[in-house]
Amino acid sequence: MGKLCLKEKMFLLISSLVLMCSAAEREYFRHDWRNLTWAEARNHCQVCFKELVTVTPENIKTISQNLTSDSWVGLRKNFSSTDNSSMSWSRWADGEPLIFQNWYPGWPVFKSSSAKTFCSCNCPETTTTSFTSFTESTNPDVMNFTSFTESTNPDVMNFTSFTESTNPHVTSFSGPGEDATATDTSSFTADVTDQNGTGYTGPWEFNQNPRPTTAAPAMAECVRSPMLSPDDPETTTNYIEDSCVAMLSFGAWVEKNCAELLPFICYEDRFCGQASVTNTTPESATITWLPGPGDIDLYRVEVTVDGELKQFKTNNLTYDLVNLAAGTHYSVQVFAVKCSRDLNPQDTAFYTTPNKVENLIVTDVTETSVSLSWNEPAGNVTFYLIEVQGGEQIQSSTTGKEIGSLTPGNLYTFTVLSAVGDGSILSEGTDVTTYTKPGKVSDLKVSDNTMDSLLLQWQRPEGNTTRFRVIAMTDSNRVVFNQSVDQTAVKVTPLPMGTKITLSVTALTPSNTLEGDKVTVADYTAPGPISNLTLETTFDSLTATWMSAGTALSFIVELRLDGELVRTIRNLNEPRKRFDGLKAAANYTVIVFTFSGHVKGAPVGRSNVTRLLPPTDAKRISSDKRQITFQWTAPKDGAKVSYSVRIHASFWGHGYSAVVGSQTSHTFDDLTSGTKYTFEVRSEAYGQSSAPAVVSHCTDPEEREVSLSMLCSSAESLLCDKKDTRSAVFTQLEEHFKELLGDNIFWKLEKVAGTQEA
Repeated sequence: MGKLCLKEKMFLLISSLVLMCSAAEREYFRHDWRNLTWAEARNHCQVCFKELVTVTPENIKTISQNLTSDSWVGLRKNFSSTDNSSMSWSRWADGEPLIFQNWYPGWPVFKSSSAKTFCSCNCPETTTTSFTSFTESTNPDVMNFTSFTESTNPDVMNFTSFTESTNPHVTSFSGPGEDATATDTSSFTADVTDQNGTGYTGPWEFNQNPRPTTAAPAMAECVRSPMLSPDDPETTTNYIEDSCVAMLSFGAWVEKNCAELLPFICYEDRFCGQASVTNTTPESATITWLPGPGDIDLYRVEVTVDGELKQFKTNNLTYDLVNLAAGTHYSVQVFAVKCSRDLNPQDTAFYTTPNKVENLIVTDVTETSVSLSWNEPAGNVTFYLIEVQGGEQIQSSTTGKEIGSLTPGNLYTFTVLSAVGDGSILSEGTDVTTYTKPGKVSDLKVSDNTMDSLLLQWQRPEGNTTRFRVIAMTDSNRVVFNQSVDQTAVKVTPLPMGTKITLSVTALTPSNTLEGDKVTVADYTAPGPISNLTLETTFDSLTATWMSAGTALSFIVELRLDGELVRTIRNLNEPRKRFDGLKAAANYTVIVFTFSGHVKGAPVGRSNVTRLLPPTDAKRISSDKRQITFQWTAPKDGAKVSYSVRIHASFWGHGYSAVVGSQTSHTFDDLTSGTKYTFEVRSEAYGQSSAPAVVSHCTDPEEREVSLSMLCSSAESLLCDKKDTRSAVFTQLEEHFKELLGDNIFWKLEKVAGTQEA
């Protein structure tokens, strides 16, 4: 069941008060200590209360209880000595009709010329239909009196004329005419049929109401008083011309002279009112109340707070309370003071408006919650009410609260109010506005990798977001891209090629003041092609080197022979690879694939032939003075090669060369006899030549003798004749020829036999 608002509570309270007031009881006030005439007593009751008491069967027991003396009540024979328009004892002082009598036997006393039997009854009289006024009525159910004159005798009503009603239900009406006594109801008869068809024939009594009224039937037993003669002196003695009713201590009524001094009984309807509060602020309030009945001396306002009572007096129906404490409960009673007597108080209670909270801030924000904090205001606070944009209300007993179940990335305004009591009294609100943290994007992926760009795509998060921040960084934390976009796909460029790139996407609020948790993904730009691929070969190895651009590169190198894959080297991190154990004179192709992460670059290939193996076992197999025949052995790898041969004589400075195909021997002609020739044979293939196989040999010499004569001269006598000197000269000559001819041609230095050593 929902809470009632303040307006509904006030309505229920006022409704309850109306019901209570409608059922309010009368209060009776005996004045046993003060004796006044009936008129004085009535005047006092009218001033300080409402009226002299009206006695009914319902209140007679209450009124007579503990009554110690005769006391005036609100019944008088005639309220005005000149008032002959009404019958005696017909109404109470407050105007209510006399429907109940409780006369002491023998009362009231009538002045009459004939003996009468009086019936003193303690119950209402027999049902009669009466008129209470004599104004002309347009109602066809009522008889129309055109005129009447009042008699100077108050007990007699004089009718000069009347007309009978045209209502068919009133068949006839008759009366004595002038000088008829009002108490002699038998003098007037009527034959009436009401609208329901119920007939009535009998006495008709005239009062102030032109419509006939029916009193309740008498339920009590009538008691007859003794018959009195018109000349009875006791009757004359007890008759009071201006009489008023006094109640005996046991409740019966008697007549007394209205000028007699007696105690009296007043009555007043219990005063029922309700004070209200308006213009409530933290420091003041205005109290308003209903006016008390009659002449009120003043109003006393009693304010109670924390057991302390303060009183204020005023003659107004409002009072402004000031210097109050904020958020504090005050109880108020307003007493109408009448004749120095407090009437029933008019009650109300209220809270002053609490002060608003201060320094409201947001302390933490998540995707689905916001934490608030504030300072407690001066004065009293029962609790705090937090209103969330959208209508939700949350209570808090502390100066901080986490508000959950919110939508990510949504703008919220939070209003914090101080509350007192049941929360119907609230302070002014203090507002703070903030976004919840946006959610995280999902399904972040990279595609379309090129050498300088990446295509980044993602899905929007739950909740609200309008823009996204995209950042791209290298492994060295260098930011190469930073942009705010409103779509869920962006081409990230320019980027360095062949590089590992870490990309992050963060959802933003419209103000860009609050970011969600970033989501990252790592990928690679495509590598560029390698350059300067070089192949260095030997007869059984190949070394490939190249150049590349990028920081996150790896290589796959393939070695192929005549188109067939021979080897694959993966995850190579340096731009160099040596292949060993290859075939000589084979045409190898090296293909280099560049990878940046998982992104494969364009392949680059180059071919080269391994070095040729030289022929072996080169040797002379025959020679003469003009030719030499050489022979050699083919390389062991069996490669298909041809051979080039060359012969050279260093002494003469000439040589011969030839390509001899695949044969393994060759004869050189037209050579010079006695000359040393150096022979070289090389393997030839793919435009390459192997290292030579070398061997030297001399053609057969054609010997000739050359004589040399030498003349020795010396400064010393007989020096040339010495043997040692001759040997030394020969040795020098021999060394000279060795240096000049060496072993390049055939020569020999000999002494001629029989010559003198001179």
